[in-house]
Amino acid sequence: MTNAVPGAPATTTPVHLIPVFEAKPGLERELVRLLSELQNASRRDDGCLEYSVFNDAEAPGTFLLYEKWTSSTALDMHNEQQHVKDFLVAAQHVLAWNLRVHRLNPLS
Repeated sequence: MTNAVPGAPATTTPVHLIPVFEAKPGLERELVRLLSELQNASRRDDGCLEYSVFNDAEAPGTFLLYEKWTSSTALDMHNEQQHVKDFLVAAQHVLAWNLRVHRLNPLS
């Protein structure tokens, strides 16, 4: 998810993400189960400052994940973890559309 340059020093700027997921009709509970497992495992990853799943109160079946990582390097390491890879494979059959990830930049 990042454009790291080989040999360059690791960035220590926190990274904020909001992935958005929408379940296929009738598969909402399965997506909740998968997201809960992902949340529990990811919170233990090095560099994880926040990893929380939310249900969109105005759009049933839509879920948002708020992620905060210590750095792009920590995020890259998280994305290589087996629990992330397993989630992406398992979620393919329950998602109504491809995962969208919003990378946030704080206003200065």
